[in-house]
Amino acid sequence: MALSGELIEPTASGALGLPHSTPGRVGRLARRLYRAGPAAWIFLAASLVLAYQVLVPLVTMIWTSFSSSQPGAEDFFSASSLTTSNYTRAFSAGFARAAGNTVVFTAGVTVVSAILGGFLAWVVVRTNTPLRRLITGLCLIRLLIPGVLPTVAWIGLANPSTGVLNRWLQDWIPWVHGPVLNVYSLPGMIWVESLDALPLTFLLLSAALRSMDPSMEEASLISGAGRLRTALHITFPVILPAILGTLILTVIRGFETFEVPVLIGLPGHIITFVVEVYTNTTGVPSDTGLASVYAVLVLAFCVCLIWLYNRFTRNTAMFTTVSGKAFRPRPANLGRGRWVTLAASLLILVFSIGLPLLMLLWASFSPPFRPIQPFTASGLSHFTLANYAGVFRNDTTVRAFVHSTFLAAGAAVIVVLLISIVAWVTVKTKIPGRKLLDHLAFAPIAIPSVLMGVSFLWFYLSLPVPVYGTLWILLLLYVARFTPVAMRVMSASMTQIDDELIEASMMTGSSWWRAFRTVALPLLKPGLLASALYVGVLAFRELSASVFVYTGGNEVVGVAMFSIWGDGSFTGLAAFGILVLLVVGVLSLVAAIVSSRFGVRK
Repeated sequence: MALSGELIEPTASGALGLPHSTPGRVGRLARRLYRAGPAAWIFLAASLVLAYQVLVPLVTMIWTSFSSSQPGAEDFFSASSLTTSNYTRAFSAGFARAAGNTVVFTAGVTVVSAILGGFLAWVVVRTNTPLRRLITGLCLIRLLIPGVLPTVAWIGLANPSTGVLNRWLQDWIPWVHGPVLNVYSLPGMIWVESLDALPLTFLLLSAALRSMDPSMEEASLISGAGRLRTALHITFPVILPAILGTLILTVIRGFETFEVPVLIGLPGHIITFVVEVYTNTTGVPSDTGLASVYAVLVLAFCVCLIWLYNRFTRNTAMFTTVSGKAFRPRPANLGRGRWVTLAASLLILVFSIGLPLLMLLWASFSPPFRPIQPFTASGLSHFTLANYAGVFRNDTTVRAFVHSTFLAAGAAVIVVLLISIVAWVTVKTKIPGRKLLDHLAFAPIAIPSVLMGVSFLWFYLSLPVPVYGTLWILLLLYVARFTPVAMRVMSASMTQIDDELIEASMMTGSSWWRAFRTVALPLLKPGLLASALYVGVLAFRELSASVFVYTGGNEVVGVAMFSIWGDGSFTGLAAFGILVLLVVGVLSLVAAIVSSRFGVRK
């Protein structure tokens, strides 16, 4: 049979093949994709979906940085609008100040959180300190708290004029007549953000310490080396890749974090790159060109750090100390020193989770729009439920709960369905280019959430698709944001399925889709449930990306908290935050129960 003068080869099934004259490597790749059957078409469809969700908005953001027109203008995508003036303005208008503040803030957060998190990881994994499970549980609980809540709690605690801790110090110390603590400073910002990043460093470093065979340390100690020398020459070099990876991820977090720079840095006139992106995007009039330049700079820096992280961790096999022989890290006996490490650990957790939660709980029962009373018995006489009643009477908060519930459920379902197919293609097929699909699914992990929100805003303002101003743009944003979370879980779950089960199903005459639906999906149930619940929790509490794309009437929980704070109602925000924490806590409890029920451990 001939078509356009080229010979078409029939396949074994009678379908038309590809022309032999297709040239070179492209032709071989095309024929391999064609022979892959339905899986190849699903691969192409998933690639297009992920590229549209991740790459196209980023390209729009980069284009905006070179455009003299606003997104949505008729000439926005015209070559005549291209200019480098946005970069010229960015590098001449306060760039040095923003860059300096960002570097100092990020470096401080990295160092402080690494010290605190590393200490807790060592205490829990490598010592006989009491209450180690409690320390681990409190660190995990801290991960679930939306970042805006500890931030505003520390504003209530360390505000130089009305902070509860400052008032305590002035009342208790006779020679103190003015504020001692000032949260509206670079040290204050570093302290608050370090406590927020602490659980991440704790989890990463504790995992590294837990997977290390202690026999080398024991051999060093037996040979006469002291504990300090053993730590410097054995422990530290072995976990060096994990330490470097943790530091790099913490630096990325410091660069991209939103709540502390905006809620603390902006009132304190401490401008960082994220503040520049926020103020130039949401200000009136907005300056999208200048905002996009700062966004591109942050993105480029984060991509470089992710590349550096991959370079440090790709050869981790040379540091492997886990053999086939089972072992358990034996904790060091600290003697009486274990009570010192326990006291230090609990003190860190008091500052990280205890004081902020106590501040929120106390403020939630305080009279609305009045100074918060110190934690005293006399303050109990002013307690009221007016703030909680106001939450349920407030249309914005009620609407935000409904919207976040819908978006969390929708994002969880869509992400899990999409990523289950992507994980199948990347793990269980030999389709050429499947690694590219894997990279596309993981790409959002290198994109700061603020930049993701900005890129979606400018992309859908420029595209004639009627999603801006609706909940659908938030749903699309959440699907793009949380694909890496589900991909990590689903890839591990997919790897555990024996290929012979799928092959046996297809040998009996089942189609690819039927084998995937009737064999793979039931076996993936633990991973599906774990991914869906985790994505749902993250979507329910999301703020930093949502604040850029929401519109009035489409608020979500994170945005509602941000708006309440902007209205000056600390007590109202505290009550709303406590209710949000209860919801997130219930969802997390359900996730833990489901995970234990189906044997999910990670």
